[in-house]
Amino acid sequence: MPNPELFNPLAYESISRSISSALMAEELVPLSEIQPFNGPGIYVLFYDGQFAPYADLAAQNTREPGSWPIYIGKAAPSTRKGKDIAPDDMSGQELYTRLRKHRQSIEQANNLEIEHFYARMLLLSYIWVPMAETAMIGLYQPLWNTYIDGFGNHDPGRGRINGVRSRWDTLHPGRPWVNKYPERSETADEIAQDATQHLSMGFVGVPRLA
Repeated sequence: MPNPELFNPLAYESISRSISSALMAEELVPLSEIQPFNGPGIYVLFYDGQFAPYADLAAQNTREPGSWPIYIGKAAPSTRKGKDIAPDDMSGQELYTRLRKHRQSIEQANNLEIEHFYARMLLLSYIWVPMAETAMIGLYQPLWNTYIDGFGNHDPGRGRINGVRSRWDTLHPGRPWVNKYPERSETADEIAQDATQHLSMGFVGVPRLA
């Protein structure tokens, strides 16, 4: 019989699994139906629609709703300019505001439907939020955090245009402010093929949580 392994509940891997289990156990809510609430935290989005390049991911989320993330993000109060924030401060609507902006981005895209998106949300003290997001992305490697970047981008405002149009905005055109950016050299079809190939690997590297 092999020797039992030492378990460290404060190890990064242990904390990552704990956060993942807590978040993935939260209620699955249609993104279009989320109402205002207070607090910072992390969230995960799921898709089960008809966009062909995402067929494998959508099929999995149809069989087991809320099982294969397409995007993971965070929202926390700004601590810039020396702003003093209590660790347990839940007075703001950071998490709700971020999800509302994501809902708007999806509604503006010309090949996505908001009714096919769902979310799980976990309120956390802002001091845990960055590590929680990093841990979740590392565990699940969601498509929109890795291969199709740009979903979480914001309107940069006047005089702050750098780079080119994101892969997400090339594949899902519609956000009006994106027209400020020059087009990419790769086409939407090429990005779609990349997404399909990546998703064809299924749950490789993704933990299946009870």
